[in-house]
Amino acid sequence: MCAEDKKQRYEDILKKIERRRPFGSAREVEKPRTPQDRVLDLLNSFDALADLALRNFEQILCYGPRIFHGAAWSGVVIWYHSKGYHGYQTLRLLGVWAHYHDNEIMLSIGIRPLPYRAPVYDPGVYRVAIQNNFRIYYDDDGRPPEDGDRLLYREPFKSNERLNHRQTLIELLRKWRGEIEAG
Repeated sequence: MCAEDKKQRYEDILKKIERRRPFGSAREVEKPRTPQDRVLDLLNSFDALADLALRNFEQILCYGPRIFHGAAWSGVVIWYHSKGYHGYQTLRLLGVWAHYHDNEIMLSIGIRPLPYRAPVYDPGVYRVAIQNNFRIYYDDDGRPPEDGDRLLYREPFKSNERLNHRQTLIELLRKWRGEIEAG
């Protein structure tokens, strides 16, 4: 093997190494996207909620966002609770959901209160775990708002009205932020 062939082989090996996933990481599997997921993407809902979760509010601790899926729905959710030792007792989900109702995709924006369900409260463990997931403490799957929840918006989604839905989402989140900051 001549020096030129060895150099070419060495460069090919380096390129293959660059393209590899980190050792031990799971192989990326592209899940088929549902129509509900596409609706949430069209509204840029994840980024809109991520902006709120990054803020430092005086009255609440805010986490997320995270995407949740059900049989006929998808949602992007942030979760928050009041600051203080007893703030954990009620967690609130603020989210945007796309779900089916009468063979039509509905867009819902709302707030769902969740009572604490775990048998014991350990503040140290809770503080770390709640940042990534609320399901173990509040026994909820992130489903869309129902009766008794605070529904801020519910309309059938029409792609030609996408920008109107998006603007409504931005306005509702701005209003929510104002309420939280006002105390």
